[in-house]
Amino acid sequence: MEYDEVDTDFRMKLPVLFQRLQRGALHHSESVGLGSADMVAAGAVWILNRMRVDIYRMPVYREAVTLRTWHKGSAGFRAGRDFLMVCGGETLAAATSLWLYYDLKRKRIAKIPRRVSEPYTTETDEVMAAGAIDFAVDKTFAPAQTITLTTREGDYDPNGHVNNTVYLEYLDTLVKRCGVAGERVGQVGIQYVKEIGRDVHMLQAGVAAADDNILKFRFFDSTAVYAAGFVAVAKPG
Repeated sequence: MEYDEVDTDFRMKLPVLFQRLQRGALHHSESVGLGSADMVAAGAVWILNRMRVDIYRMPVYREAVTLRTWHKGSAGFRAGRDFLMVCGGETLAAATSLWLYYDLKRKRIAKIPRRVSEPYTTETDEVMAAGAIDFAVDKTFAPAQTITLTTREGDYDPNGHVNNTVYLEYLDTLVKRCGVAGERVGQVGIQYVKEIGRDVHMLQAGVAAADDNILKFRFFDSTAVYAAGFVAVAKPG
């Protein structure tokens, strides 16, 4: 953990956690010959559709962590991936995710070809209960609080849209500016609905209470909802 990766309490920032997960997925795919550049050259990309993360403890400054990730198998146009972040024998965070195979030439979701699915080994380890990725998402709720966000040039990745991890910067800002800055995020569930392209310069982030210590959020403008989900805020303890 480096200085620029921690917050004012010297704990890992929420967006950095998601960056580590993304990096692990990319490195694993590269190790089997299916890195991002290889995929684009072959005319396809992986699109992250959903992710759920349970956070037990954020690592602190200079603490060494280990990230494990594995392929959960694929069916049709969908593939699963799990993650586990540990420090010694302690589990810090667990995540499960759903990815879609996107054909760049046809500009649509497509069935995963065998040449893409076969290089991965399929692991059976489960970091969460079955169905955890199928959390409910409210894309149309009326926010109790809203903030305006401005996209930045550095938000965009090689695919030309706001990177998945940047949404967590948006979420981190939303949660803290809505009055829960001193509390710990214990869970995040996010569904990516529509990519934020270069034509989007401003958007809204809205939040409302869903249940005790659970907030639902969405990122949107007058034309689209870009992502929605929930965040569970756990009291320090």
